[in-house]
Amino acid sequence: MIVTLNSRSDFVNNFLSPLNRVGQSCILRFSDKGITTLLSAADNTVVLYGIYNKAFPEGTNLTVNIPDLQRLIRVLQCIDKDTVELEITDSQLKYTSSDLRFTYHLLEDGILSIPPLSVDKIKKIQYTTSFDVPYTSIASLLKSSTFTVDLNKLYIFTKDNHVYAEINDKQAHSVDSICIKLCDSYTGDTLEEPLPVSFETFRTLSGLKCDKMSVKVNSELNVMMFGINIDNIKITYIVSGLIK
Repeated sequence: MIVTLNSRSDFVNNFLSPLNRVGQSCILRFSDKGITTLLSAADNTVVLYGIYNKAFPEGTNLTVNIPDLQRLIRVLQCIDKDTVELEITDSQLKYTSSDLRFTYHLLEDGILSIPPLSVDKIKKIQYTTSFDVPYTSIASLLKSSTFTVDLNKLYIFTKDNHVYAEINDKQAHSVDSICIKLCDSYTGDTLEEPLPVSFETFRTLSGLKCDKMSVKVNSELNVMMFGINIDNIKITYIVSGLIK
């Protein structure tokens, strides 16, 4: 199968790189509508569902098992053109031009596994609170984390119609903390009881620069959904909350 990428840089930076921040390997499924993937972090606290929308020939059905995302990213970055054609089979991914040629070997089916949380289950999760976080707030939160040392809990809550995030550890004593406003409004239920998530998890989500990140919360299940849309790429993170 010949796969044409109109923007190699977007495919690498906005699709493969977010996957690599969650896991080292993944399964890519090609169909006539594009590429999808589902993978989880080693500790299962984050599940990522990625969609790369692109029209492929009708009837396209190919499973590609990527053993090392970082190595694939590095070799794709060696290509100096942005529009590229890749030859993909069950066992290899090849690129050939007058300037560069490489072969990247794939794994056989059945070696890599997918998370127990299926795409259907992800779509059926009901959320009671939702809001959009501009990237400027995400950047400010990351910058503010330099003030708090050795803290890995981020508490998200609402107050006076705004949404806030506080880096703290409410189970520890005499620790420095910092709180910033994420956005000016939200829809649905209030979050009077702060919802804690891993700050390292938040760092993972924030690696993809975007205009805004959509957030949905199910307080009863202690689950949050973070969604990022960039042109034809959609990345959805399902994040499990921490103990208070």
